[in-house]
Amino acid sequence: MATAKQKAAKPSKQVVAYRFQRVYPGFITGPALTVKAQRAEPVRPFMGQGDLDGACGIHLVAMIVAIFGLAKPSALHEMARRKTGIAAAIFQILGHTYFTGVHALEWVQLFDDLELPVELTSKFEGEDNVDGHAVDWLMAGDLVAIAVASIKHSKTKHWTLGVGIEGAVLTDKTHVPDTLLLLDPSGSEPSFTAHNARLKLPTTGDGTRSRKCNLVGTDSKGKPKPVTWLYEAAEWPAEEVKLLAAIRVRLI
Repeated sequence: MATAKQKAAKPSKQVVAYRFQRVYPGFITGPALTVKAQRAEPVRPFMGQGDLDGACGIHLVAMIVAIFGLAKPSALHEMARRKTGIAAAIFQILGHTYFTGVHALEWVQLFDDLELPVELTSKFEGEDNVDGHAVDWLMAGDLVAIAVASIKHSKTKHWTLGVGIEGAVLTDKTHVPDTLLLLDPSGSEPSFTAHNARLKLPTTGDGTRSRKCNLVGTDSKGKPKPVTWLYEAAEWPAEEVKLLAAIRVRLI
């Protein structure tokens, strides 16, 4: 029979103590999201995508370049008319994808062709634990270029920029991330926050954050388990998606 002391020593069930949120450390939140610029006032790195184009990939490159201070947003806005410089190079190298969009592997190759002082680490669906790596990189404060595809409409694919992560902290201080925070070029410019969209693990269904949905787990064949995310933003209804690629971007 267990004594009172033994009963007291039995570990209690862990519960959520509070929620946490981490975002890219270079951001300055306010009426508009800004980043520090060399010898100038903070600049707004957000680039908004139009209704008719498929240029989310180009917008992502432009935002990354602006965040890292490699080119001014004002120059990036004029990239199609620029003759020299990084802004001009982006349009020269990626301009052919403006209406057609760009697949993940090609995006990486075209980004490398820019020869910027940026290190890319790529993980792709089917080869790597793309979901787990995205979570780990965002937990570490990195920027992550993310390609997603709709579960319902497989032809719908989109690029977005992972800028932070959110989740629960249990009473034993364990962090349980469940939401990727995004700066999406197809959304509105964020105000008083660092993100305008998010990828959230559903609380019910196939993507539920339970033992069946382990972000770092594998199936019986040793392959990463697919994870279904709920893509949420103010501008459109929530939609189930999967990650096609996650590319960590770091300034060298």
